[in-house]
Amino acid sequence: MENRSYNPYVTERIRRFDGALAGVCYSAPFMHCKQESTTTLNGCNIISLHNQLPDAPELIIIPLTGNNLLRFLQAPDNYSCLQNENVQLAINYADLVQQDSALRQAAERFSFWLYDLAPPGTCWKNISTFPFRGIVLTDEFFNDNYLKFSFPFLLESCREREAEVILRTQQLTLTAEHYAQLNLSGWQQQRTSSMLLEG
Repeated sequence: MENRSYNPYVTERIRRFDGALAGVCYSAPFMHCKQESTTTLNGCNIISLHNQLPDAPELIIIPLTGNNLLRFLQAPDNYSCLQNENVQLAINYADLVQQDSALRQAAERFSFWLYDLAPPGTCWKNISTFPFRGIVLTDEFFNDNYLKFSFPFLLESCREREAEVILRTQQLTLTAEHYAQLNLSGWQQQRTSSMLLEG
């Protein structure tokens, strides 16, 4: 039975491969949250209380999809608190294609991460020409591709654009050195379903 009084904004921690906490990603769209102030963190969230986070997280990733993304794109001035340097807005490939022009305009003021790198039918040009600050690989995509010859080159092309590349997984299966050799900069500890952003 689901506890509806429980705050849904569970966070997933983002870590470097040396174990250092680098930030958090909300697992539910942040836009449902009633802001108590201009601060980005939800002070009522008992899971992401400050004793579990660094004083100033390097990254705060906020998923946006569906109606939440549309509301944001229709009135981006209403979300100026999301322009903080450490705040990144997460979108998926389908939304990138559907809202390309509006997202490119928003990217002049806001920072974006891509949360599904290569769904079927992906056109790499759509990804390579968008100014993403980071890309997150699913566990499934990583496991299917990391042994392929082209994989390190794919990740290196992302890093050359100064985009971070992290892996979202429940647990690490390789050594930290192996992940670093593949040009990954960290990982997000998955605590919810495999798809962070479901259309």
